[in-house]
Amino acid sequence: MAFTPAQVGGMTPWQFMASLSGFGRANGWQPSSTDKPMSIERMRELGIEGV
Repeated sequence: MAFTPAQVGGMTPWQFMASLSGFGRANGWQPSSTDKPMSIERMRELGIEGV
């Protein structure tokens, strides 16, 4: 997406996700019907807290 780390660090999560969505649409990304959300157990295994 051509952002520097400093630019990404200065973005809100909403701004980053909006940029990612626009980048994806501009480059022909298609949603997949086989995508599944990550399970709570898997997130905890990866060390993601607060879920």
